[in-house]
Amino acid sequence: MEKQNKNLISKENGGIFCSHGDFWIDPARPVKRALITHAHFDHVSFGCEEYICSPETSVLLKERVGKKIKVKSYGYDESFKINGIKISFYPSGHILGSSQIKLLGGNEKWLITGDFKRQVDETCLNYQEVKTDFLICESTFALPIFNWDSTNKIVNQIVEWVNKSPHMTSILFCYSLGKAQRLLNELKNKNIKNIYVHSNIKKINDIYIDQGINLEDVAKINSGIKDFKGSLLLMPPSQNKFNLLKRFGDYQTAFASGWMLIRALKNRSGYDKGFAISDHADWNGLIKTIKNSEAKKIFLDHGDGETLAKYLSIEENIEIESFQTKQ
Repeated sequence: MEKQNKNLISKENGGIFCSHGDFWIDPARPVKRALITHAHFDHVSFGCEEYICSPETSVLLKERVGKKIKVKSYGYDESFKINGIKISFYPSGHILGSSQIKLLGGNEKWLITGDFKRQVDETCLNYQEVKTDFLICESTFALPIFNWDSTNKIVNQIVEWVNKSPHMTSILFCYSLGKAQRLLNELKNKNIKNIYVHSNIKKINDIYIDQGINLEDVAKINSGIKDFKGSLLLMPPSQNKFNLLKRFGDYQTAFASGWMLIRALKNRSGYDKGFAISDHADWNGLIKTIKNSEAKKIFLDHGDGETLAKYLSIEENIEIESFQTKQ
């Protein structure tokens, strides 16, 4: 990275570091002060002395990381300073409370998108476009193959999959935080006999409801229910084990993830069915976000962005710089 911006933001072994502010963003190891974009575990390190995030993320962190952690929260409509660096959070549309983080220091203006999506999702605030000079953009699905169908189309496919096998228990594996709640919201007016959720998902559902999200309070899977035939069960991927599923009798399984667009991966996944629904931006969403940011320097993070970088350079005359980790 060039000398003029190296001191404000750099990629270190522990994650993204702001040296002037002496804080980290989504650190990979315990640090003194951590700004957190959202509450998924791949963006949160246990053991930080202080966490700083949106109010909704603070509630989720206390549930997932520990009740006694030190957390400061700031809303999307306010800014604050750490060691002279002005900081603001903006909705990223990824999950409840997820944030883009904007930093102002000296004559530099930076935006870290964190994970984001541009599809409408009633369980969180939608992505907000923000102008910046330096952009650190996620690139999880930075290949042309990744172009998401409408959410309603995928949800209708899920409903059809369940209802075509009324003699079986349909088990849809999905992430407990974010994906499960989005699916439940989309399924609430669909024709499915019954929907049940794993206890881990139920805990997060209760938080969403407490935070004002209009989510249906569906029942938890429990041993008192003897017959799940014709029903849809939402479970985290960690539960996809025969000894845990055999109690459901005849069952079929599916996984809800953007990765299910890759045919070979879907065939090797061990699930009967794959539904390509993602809480990340697709190829076109990434390009739109980068162009609309009007950033003069762009860095890609959280994914292999080589194909996207080459495309933007050739087709849009936009140069993507390497974001190398400092040893």
